[in-house]
Amino acid sequence: MNRTVVWFRRDLRIADHAPLYRAALRGEVIPVFVFDRALLHHPETGSARVAFMLNCLQCLDQDLRERGGRLILRFGDPVEVLPQLIRETQAEGIYAYIDFERIYGRVRDARLNRVLAEQQMKIRWFEPSGSIPDLIPYPDYRDRWFADMQADAIPVPGRVRVPEDVASEPVPTLQTLGLIPDNKLIPPGGIAAARQLLQEFLAEKVDRYYWQLSYPGAEATTGLSPYIKFGVISVRECYQTAQRLKSHDPKVQRSKQQLISRLRWGSGFAQRFRYLPQLELRSLYSIFDQDGWEFDEDLYQAWQQGQTGFPIVDAAARCLQATGGWKQLNFRVRAIYSSFLSNLLGMDWRFGALHFMRHLIDGDCPIDHYQWAMQAGVTHCVDKTWTRIYNPEQVAVDRCDPEGAFIKQWVPELANLPPEALGSPLGIKGYPDPILKYKAARQRRVQQLQQQRQNFLNQENVIPYLARLPESVIPFGAERFNSEIGWAKLPDVEMFPPSLDLEGLDMEGAIALRTWFVAHVEIKPHQPKRRSKKKASDGVIQLSLL
Repeated sequence: MNRTVVWFRRDLRIADHAPLYRAALRGEVIPVFVFDRALLHHPETGSARVAFMLNCLQCLDQDLRERGGRLILRFGDPVEVLPQLIRETQAEGIYAYIDFERIYGRVRDARLNRVLAEQQMKIRWFEPSGSIPDLIPYPDYRDRWFADMQADAIPVPGRVRVPEDVASEPVPTLQTLGLIPDNKLIPPGGIAAARQLLQEFLAEKVDRYYWQLSYPGAEATTGLSPYIKFGVISVRECYQTAQRLKSHDPKVQRSKQQLISRLRWGSGFAQRFRYLPQLELRSLYSIFDQDGWEFDEDLYQAWQQGQTGFPIVDAAARCLQATGGWKQLNFRVRAIYSSFLSNLLGMDWRFGALHFMRHLIDGDCPIDHYQWAMQAGVTHCVDKTWTRIYNPEQVAVDRCDPEGAFIKQWVPELANLPPEALGSPLGIKGYPDPILKYKAARQRRVQQLQQQRQNFLNQENVIPYLARLPESVIPFGAERFNSEIGWAKLPDVEMFPPSLDLEGLDMEGAIALRTWFVAHVEIKPHQPKRRSKKKASDGVIQLSLL
């Protein structure tokens, strides 16, 4: 009987899973997950995120057992483990989804391709939904994404036959993996929990999602992001489930479209990283990093620990560290928090992305890094002269936390203040004074961005201004944390899938690439208005990212 190894990575599910389904049709399956030290001890690894992943692996094992199979767990370098598993099981080859979240993964997969070819072993790579290997203009990609989402989902295998003689390691603990638990509350793993969250959202939140998404206290988000990050539920299933909701209520329709847009944006961020893996390590345009960034360790620590003297910023900081950002730390609050570091403190956005990724339970490198760069104003700005720099004072309170519930939950030193005094409290015992002056810091950043952008603003061909992949692909932050980076020091580092060859792009390709870094809708700079408490409670307009 045919045997196929199915290598699970960021696709911890059995539903809508092409490699598993195709392998099950062929015969026996060896479903395997490999605990890889290079990922477990990457500087951006968060122990809470790994804890959630372990829950999801247990649920995946149970789903496979219900169909007669089980999950095989191994430890080590996949480039060594997988060829050995093929020999051990006499499998014909490996089925796996292509993964391009990180440079490390692409280097690993290129090494695996080379080793398998040398040993005359086979691997078949499957294209994830919402992804494409070719460079196409963004509007064409958007059409392709919708076509992928509307296509029939891959059926769940009726039976998964796993050879009984294949040994498996037990599910490890964080301590076994060399990680330290940080006491965050971990969401339940598995597709059943993901589907329940989605159904609860559609039943209870969808009529207010669009209007209350900026309010952290409202907890209007779906809570699905950790599950989507690990592929516990497919983006296509989320899309199709949302589309099946029938309602003539314009509020429901508006919120449903907002949810679908955010699913599409997440796929789009990943596609940008597929083209340009250097976005993990560098700003899109080289001028921003060449000019250098400011850095002050004490101010960085104040920002991390929630001691900036700006309550909405400090509440976000403390919520992130306590909860991993799940549910409460929505996009708007993350944006305010990140903008403060890069735009007002003037620090390199990569220090912020590093901190986020070490704590976020839903931390996804392309989404996290690209949005950090967007908030810092160093990407997606080839055709605009402004950057949304959030006012972290009373304007942010009025807009995002008009009742002060979020701030008072996480900054209890201010619990006795009325909401209208939470913007810039001074002289409060036990709470620091502001570490910067907002207007001066904002003006300095605006002038700096205007000067830097003159290098490429409105250029038809942006290729000469884009950052190239650096010679060293050592992850950012490796010097701050104990990390496994030997892979980045190997000679002749290659990647699979390969990145775009910027030097080889013709003008048509250059114009197509440019479409990925412009706004495709008219977005005007936000003009904050002081609103009454009554109006604030009605909700806010949620501006789109793109």
